[in-house]
Amino acid sequence: MSKLVWSTDKPKQAGWYWWRGLGEDTDPLILFVDQVGYFQWPDGASQEVGLTKGEWAGPIAPPEEE
Repeated sequence: MSKLVWSTDKPKQAGWYWWRGLGEDTDPLILFVDQVGYFQWPDGASQEVGLTKGEWAGPIAPPEEE
């Protein structure tokens, strides 16, 4: 498994990513970015990746089956 590093670079491919806001009161989240560059917040609101302020890490590979 490769080491993930926080970056302000926005995701450029679909997949699951860690995201954290710039404020100290924001807990990191795992979000799915779709093929057109949108994701859904936990409250159900949808947003374009390019409009976010924060740091990303990923994409995260899904777990393997045994």
